[in-house]
Amino acid sequence: MDNDFFYKARKKVLVSNDFREMLIRQDTTLIEQRLISCILSSLKDIQSELIEVKVPSYELQQTRTTRSDYYKKKIAEQGVVNFHFSLREINPSRKMRNQSIKHALVNMSNINWLQVRDDSIKGFKAVPFIVEPRWNCSNIYFKMDKEVLKLLVNMSQYYSLFRELPYEVSSSNTIKFLLWMLKFQKRSSVVRDYHQLLMELYISKNKYIARSHFERDFLINVKADLEAFNDYCFDFLYKDGKYTFFIKRNSNFKIEKENLTMLDDIRIKRSVKYLTKTRDLSTTNIRSLLNLYKIKGYEILANHLKCKIDPIYKSDEYIKQVFLLLDKST
Repeated sequence: MDNDFFYKARKKVLVSNDFREMLIRQDTTLIEQRLISCILSSLKDIQSELIEVKVPSYELQQTRTTRSDYYKKKIAEQGVVNFHFSLREINPSRKMRNQSIKHALVNMSNINWLQVRDDSIKGFKAVPFIVEPRWNCSNIYFKMDKEVLKLLVNMSQYYSLFRELPYEVSSSNTIKFLLWMLKFQKRSSVVRDYHQLLMELYISKNKYIARSHFERDFLINVKADLEAFNDYCFDFLYKDGKYTFFIKRNSNFKIEKENLTMLDDIRIKRSVKYLTKTRDLSTTNIRSLLNLYKIKGYEILANHLKCKIDPIYKSDEYIKQVFLLLDKST
């Protein structure tokens, strides 16, 4: 694994659940959120390798070393890793003063910026998010400790965000609320009383003079941002002392259509790579399998492939067995 990371343009970035929870606790500025977005963009290739692909249990071997195992081992061996970004990637429109970016770098290198779990004391320890930030008129440089890196690449549970959100939204509150909302996205709705909501968002109960001020200064602005710049948004209702948030797909949000969603694309690539190796798939076999994934979707086809297809079937015979399996299910 390379020790040097550079910015890579992405449509979406991946946020581990550990890091999501930390970001909700932390009051971050929009500049800091942009820096985080660039860091996650540069780490996405490694994160993708660490996403576990579900494979049939009978094919798993305890002694088999996966690419995921390889990357976990390399991360454990790391001391620090280096990041190099152009200032243009943080401030593309040049509307932001470079002094503000430098201030964000120094702030994120403060030991109070981040807390990570310390299993040796069954508690937490304070660590700087980045180490030794440096800059000139064109670029910024910094290091990251392996403990922080592990937090960012733990893909046991993760969420995806549009990379450009911190460049488009009006307030850092939008990212904070969205990270909280992502946990409930599959539920369609969530109910919280006012004080519980503030607690879960790590907002002081004294920050807003009244609940109406929270709605005016926080919720309404966040709602407008997500409706303008995100694929999921929300409506809300306050009744009988509780908020109900209705989470929904944003029908007005237009993005370039892709044949596969970002998440499914990662899963399919990993699954096909695994099957190519274990089933001796030819280029034609791989093309057939990819077409099936496009037609059926990842979840449906993956569920079928969990069914036992005898390991003796390889290459063309394996593909035939997949089609036979699908025929039986229709």
